[in-house]
Amino acid sequence: MVRKNYLVLLFVLCANASLIAPMNFIEPGYAAEPQTFLGTWVANGSKEALSFGENRNVALFRLAGHVNLKNDIGKEHDYWAECIGLADSEVGSNARCVWHGLKGQEIYVTLQGETLTEGSSVTGKIVGGTGAASGITGSIHFKWSSMSAHSANDVTAVGGYAKELKGTYQLPE
Repeated sequence: MVRKNYLVLLFVLCANASLIAPMNFIEPGYAAEPQTFLGTWVANGSKEALSFGENRNVALFRLAGHVNLKNDIGKEHDYWAECIGLADSEVGSNARCVWHGLKGQEIYVTLQGETLTEGSSVTGKIVGGTGAASGITGSIHFKWSSMSAHSANDVTAVGGYAKELKGTYQLPE
């Protein structure tokens, strides 16, 4: 009878232990709370368009410009961003960007959006970095507040400004 009581007690303890989980479990090595950032981005570059069937155009584009954040990411708030991408008038755009910090660190960003036009919405992910931004992850969102294009000799110069660049990120501890 005593042995049976020990087995029942062991069962009850094991069952209750599974109910007592840590309330604020945080993945080891990551900061407790995601951080937010706000800023602006001025970008200029070029695109090479290609007709892709009736009423559809695709273009390779390259943009570069200044990202100015109101708060630091990885101990910096000023970055020089360089992006390459593919724009498609039917399905939107897709780009890969490297934000270069003045102290040498980099942040890697993937972007997806509508066409490269004023008012178009862009979302993305922060997928890594170097230096103080090593291991960074997060998300980003902005709208092109203004966008301009000027064509000459089969090359189109483009420029854009995003005044409400915002997102969240998490850095390892």
